[in-house]
Amino acid sequence: MKPSITELAQGKPVAVFGAGSSGKAAQKLLESLGIEAVLYAESSGKKPFPDDANCREFSPEAAKAHALVVYSPAFRPDHKWIAEAEKAGATAICEPDLSALAWSGKIIAITGTNGKTTLTSFLTHALKLAEVDAIAAGNIGTPLSAFCAEFGSDPKKTAVCELSSFQTFRLKYMRPDALLWTNFAPDHLDWHRDMREYFDAKFNLVSATDGNPIFVGEDVARAAAQYGETLPKSARVVAPEADFRAPAPFDSSIQSKNYAMAAAFWRGTGLPADIPEKAAKTFALPAYRFSKPLKAGSVRFFNDSKATNAHAAIAALEELGNEPDLIWLGGGKDKLCDLSELADAVAKHARAAVLIGQTAQKLADTLNGRLAGGVFVCGSMRQAVEKCNDLARKNTAVLFSPAFSSFGMFSGYAERGKSFESEVLCLKNLK
Repeated sequence: MKPSITELAQGKPVAVFGAGSSGKAAQKLLESLGIEAVLYAESSGKKPFPDDANCREFSPEAAKAHALVVYSPAFRPDHKWIAEAEKAGATAICEPDLSALAWSGKIIAITGTNGKTTLTSFLTHALKLAEVDAIAAGNIGTPLSAFCAEFGSDPKKTAVCELSSFQTFRLKYMRPDALLWTNFAPDHLDWHRDMREYFDAKFNLVSATDGNPIFVGEDVARAAAQYGETLPKSARVVAPEADFRAPAPFDSSIQSKNYAMAAAFWRGTGLPADIPEKAAKTFALPAYRFSKPLKAGSVRFFNDSKATNAHAAIAALEELGNEPDLIWLGGGKDKLCDLSELADAVAKHARAAVLIGQTAQKLADTLNGRLAGGVFVCGSMRQAVEKCNDLARKNTAVLFSPAFSSFGMFSGYAERGKSFESEVLCLKNLK
């Protein structure tokens, strides 16, 4: 039996760690329940707190004032503030757990190294087409807490929740009605101590799903076996046959596994079997995920800004592997992952590489001497796009599939994708 938020708060104000979208959504949810919420954030630089004058620094003294702490996914569970709060006797939970306590409807959890956003968006779209009252929430953009004040008490609502390993690291109260885990590959090793910790953070969702339907990709099953974890009897490994053909826009090798995962889930819902195919006809893939190319003369520029890890970039390189001439544009914030597999894929499929961001020089050192067209480090998106255009031949394909997150240059993959497209359009205007 899950406790109520009121029981956990014990009549005291609730501490909320983080002033970003998750923290503010948690604060709003608590206040809608008549519970005072105190926002804490870490100061940095000349600007004491991010966009909120009511923020403050947490301290051991402040810990005594709270029985419940809600932390945003940006806070590792071993953060000193969480340790101080728990030492003082408080219960500490991540924002998704808070929302799960307030949500009365179903929760379909979506996780994986790649494909989470696409699968979350598509399932929500398909459920709505089947006249299920569904919302897309979580890591996709809007925290579930933000919906709870308005819809949390409605048992007919279904929340399709994209969940990252940051959000599932130490789940306590979320009990998904179904789990879809797309894949597992190296990522976020700048945040997780190692691959085992990254896997365990996601595997927490398997335990939390507690006998309800679970769908996992083949590499998830392999990782479970490698780490000595047993998938429950409710888990099904989704492995599309070699001749499997998904409808557009899922007809690429990158997207077909997402559709296969959605279709496997759908077969167990009891909803009309023809809905997924119908939904595909009216579904648009999320922006900046291997979108239709822009053209500057005969050169095609593919925008895959959402490829924030090597696994995604390698898939994109393989998708364009038959291009007669390919230039790869990549780089970003270092996640401390092994670059060898990515470098091998770039060397196999691309003639040249143009690199940006924190990892640019590290990538250049790994790729130097392996590409006939050379390796080039650029200081801005404009320089990088112009360099790609200078290197291009007739009918060259330029693949912007960064393989790293955007932070340090952009606020996120969306801003990065817009910047890429803007610079390509400037090339077109120069023609």
